[in-house]
Amino acid sequence: MPLIVIVALVMGAGVLLWLLRCKLRSDRELVRLRQELAAESAHLRDAENQQQLLFSANPYPMWVYDCATLRFVSVNDAAVRTYGFSPEEFLGMTILDIRLPEEKPTLLDYVNHIHLGLNSTGIRRHRKKDGSLLFVEVRGFAFERNGASYELTLANDVTQRKLMEEALRQSQALLQSLVDSAPFGIIRSLLDEDRFESLNPAMLKILGGYSLDEAMRLKISTQVYSDPKDRGRLIEILRRNKTVQGYELNLLRRDGSTVPVRISGSLARDAHANAECFAGYLEDMTQQSALEQQVRQVQKLEAVARLAGGVAHDFNNILVVIKLSTELMLAQITPDNPLSKSLLQVSNAADRAAALTRQMLALGRQQIMQVCVINVNSVVSETSRMLRRIIGEDIRLVTKLCDTLENSRLDPDQVGQVILNLAVNARDAMPEGGILHLETSNVNLDYTYTREHPPVQPGRYVMLAVSDTGTGIDKSILPRIFDPFFTTKEVGKGTGLGLSIVYGIVKQSGGYVWVYSEPAHGTTFKIYFPAITAALENPLARSESYSEPSGQTILIVEDEATIRSNVRECLEQLGYRVVEAENGEAALQVCDRLHGKVDLVLSDLVMPGMGGYELAGELAQHHPAVRVLFMSGYTEDSAARRDILLQGSAFLQKPFSVADLSNAVHQALSVRSATA
Repeated sequence: MPLIVIVALVMGAGVLLWLLRCKLRSDRELVRLRQELAAESAHLRDAENQQQLLFSANPYPMWVYDCATLRFVSVNDAAVRTYGFSPEEFLGMTILDIRLPEEKPTLLDYVNHIHLGLNSTGIRRHRKKDGSLLFVEVRGFAFERNGASYELTLANDVTQRKLMEEALRQSQALLQSLVDSAPFGIIRSLLDEDRFESLNPAMLKILGGYSLDEAMRLKISTQVYSDPKDRGRLIEILRRNKTVQGYELNLLRRDGSTVPVRISGSLARDAHANAECFAGYLEDMTQQSALEQQVRQVQKLEAVARLAGGVAHDFNNILVVIKLSTELMLAQITPDNPLSKSLLQVSNAADRAAALTRQMLALGRQQIMQVCVINVNSVVSETSRMLRRIIGEDIRLVTKLCDTLENSRLDPDQVGQVILNLAVNARDAMPEGGILHLETSNVNLDYTYTREHPPVQPGRYVMLAVSDTGTGIDKSILPRIFDPFFTTKEVGKGTGLGLSIVYGIVKQSGGYVWVYSEPAHGTTFKIYFPAITAALENPLARSESYSEPSGQTILIVEDEATIRSNVRECLEQLGYRVVEAENGEAALQVCDRLHGKVDLVLSDLVMPGMGGYELAGELAQHHPAVRVLFMSGYTEDSAARRDILLQGSAFLQKPFSVADLSNAVHQALSVRSATA
């Protein structure tokens, strides 16, 4: 066999052997590779199962959507539970279906600019199947698969958190609104820094109109407190008690003036600055101080009025004796008698004293008022004719009357007296001439006005304004103008009772009076009478035909023996038969003894025991034919006064003259005759 062949065979066998060895080695490698591939596949399956489990069992809603079509590719159970759609419904929807229509442009813009990897889109509003909305915090992870773009989205429901945040925001906004609109100042300051940390608009107003930046730069102890020591005292109280209530002091305003305030608040520790801070509120006491002064003024006038009424009552009884006794003596002497002049002086002095007591009764609001339903316009018009003669030619009278003025229940004579007194005051305030305005109008005083003008009550009123262009009233004496006997006029030119009488008449009429004045700018008095809807009334008609005395029997009922004696003597001289009784009980016994044959009972209203009004009631039951004529200087029984006038009963005001007594008795008997 040739060598070449043997070599070839040998080599071929080696190659074959090598090839066989290689094959065996590759088979083993293939087995190993297959085993590794199988293990890797199992690992991948486990990972996919874990991923699927994490996706499906995640408590937060999750889904995968196709970025090109926006269709849902997969959703987890939490998404189904949260949104209410079934898995099949989800897979037939796009992410646009769970977004609000107005948010579609924002979503499309986000998808167009999405990038691979983690993305956060913030908080969005999503729509549930039932139409309700929820807030979700969205996070997305964009990825590619098989050449397509997808995003895995996780949606955390933050609806409750969002609602709580919104409620907190609204609460903070409401609190801030309350602070900003509060009528009192609210502040916060660090004690050691001596400056404001915050303050509201009301506090800026209290301080006189600083801007917020200006106020924040103020040094509290020297630029805000009128007395720097007040801040030290306040801090001492706070550190001792941790709180302060109603601490009163004065603050400096921007213009340098002072304002009284009342401070309340508490001390705390600021967590951020680790320092003591004060938070509290301040009340501007300016208005309250003025109101307290008004209340004190009213109380003072009330006390003086009661005193004046009591004095007038006793004084009137004395004047009755003086007046009647003087006239009785004058009737017994001739005009040329030396005593005639002195007696006339006594009589005139009694008249002046009677006028003074009437003023005191008006001041004390205890005079007998003959009220009826009137229109104030008619009183103003009637009084204006008299005023033109009183105020003089150098003062122009201007009236502005409301055509639709409502009615009031008043005494027209007393209203005229009010206008007259105010006009005289205005005349004296315009020595070089000027303008006197009389104006009427209907007004509705609301709670805002009454809160600033106690004790005025809300309601409908008839307003009467009397204004002048005179010298005005200085603020220092304005609180005293209604004080009795207070006057700025020269001695002998004024009693100081004019405005006091105005006040008394207005108050007795149920009204209110307020004055507004500035020096050199004139004065305005505004009077408010309660308005009523009742129709106008005509004053009670009085008979003008008197019958001559013909021995009629008159019973005088008066607890003052001197007055009984004087009145009896006057009536007997006039031609009447007179009997007496010291009180109501004795008067009833006299009427019973005379079997009711009494033509007239002249009775005082105020007596110990049974008064005149009670006596009239008893007479009406037992002796209805007996007529009663009441007399009084004043009475505290306002109900009796009102009933007497409303019933049209005869009334004689003390003190009275013989002529007044004669006329009153004549008229009372004439009415009795006409009735009979």
